[in-house]
Amino acid sequence: STGSPAERKKAMARGVLMHRLLQSLPDIPRAARPEAALRHLARAAGDFGAEEQESLLGQVQRVLEDARFSELFLPGSRAEVPIVGRLKRGAFAVSGQVDRLAVTNDAVLIADYKTNRPAPRRFEDVPPAYIRQLALYRAVLAQLYPDKTIRAALLWTDVPDLMEIPASAMDRELAAVTSA
Repeated sequence: STGSPAERKKAMARGVLMHRLLQSLPDIPRAARPEAALRHLARAAGDFGAEEQESLLGQVQRVLEDARFSELFLPGSRAEVPIVGRLKRGAFAVSGQVDRLAVTNDAVLIADYKTNRPAPRRFEDVPPAYIRQLALYRAVLAQLYPDKTIRAALLWTDVPDLMEIPASAMDRELAAVTSA
């Protein structure tokens, strides 16, 4: 991470704000979201001026309204969902929490929010531990939803952007971690 301690502190605060808005706004009717978000930012975003707060709101709205993201933020999707299970006939325990989960007719979509600055722009630059974490969650969810495709993504709060993780990459990480 680069920049002065003040810049790093502000970047972390920005990540926390983005995370909070992405967590809470989907539960609010679309028309009421901007006002609710600005109220929250006015209370919580002490280091951010009005222009920066408007910019944060615009970025969050773009995420919530992007077609690639929409399933994650539909009514009925959930924030902060515990994922607990066992793999390899009980030999391997998984316990964690996914930031967002949505179950649709044919798929389960999960996303983990990451505050890395700068956010990786290429899949090849994603830390393997992040892929491993999603692979484990996906394996547990596949036991619960055997008839659905489990899709996983990282949501980089710095950009913000959603990066879908290829199933093949998660399969490789799962095989590596569960065979150890």
